[in-house]
Amino acid sequence: MDDELVYCGKCGETKPRSAFYSLQHSTAPRRPCKACLLADKRARYATQDGDRISHAQVLREKYNLTPRQYEAMLKAQQGLCAICRKPETARGRGGAPRRLAVDHDHRTGEIRKLLCQRCNLVTWAVEENPDLLDAIRYYLLSYQRGFPPR
Repeated sequence: MDDELVYCGKCGETKPRSAFYSLQHSTAPRRPCKACLLADKRARYATQDGDRISHAQVLREKYNLTPRQYEAMLKAQQGLCAICRKPETARGRGGAPRRLAVDHDHRTGEIRKLLCQRCNLVTWAVEENPDLLDAIRYYLLSYQRGFPPR
């Protein structure tokens, strides 16, 4: 199977099977090839200047939200994280503060609120493993009391 060659109709090239993803519930190759899928994804997220991802496109494609809906959520939360009630402190590539993240249920896609990067990461980790929250609490409390866990 590794030496199998597969034709990609998008780029017109014949490539090794490893250059293609597999179809869900099958070993058949998913077309187009990985490189063409990546190029398409980058093109969808590219803006006019070609080097920045459009926030509106991410909102639409990932969360099915419009910029107006995002701004309404941000205004309702007074520009603060829904958990810690502080503004975002993480900085983007250009040094400007990042936008608050759209928190959503990864199973259902249901939008919850806007969170800062730190709270979003903690929420994601705890959502994946709810027992982690108790373990973190025990760990921190044990150090506050001067008795580190063994």
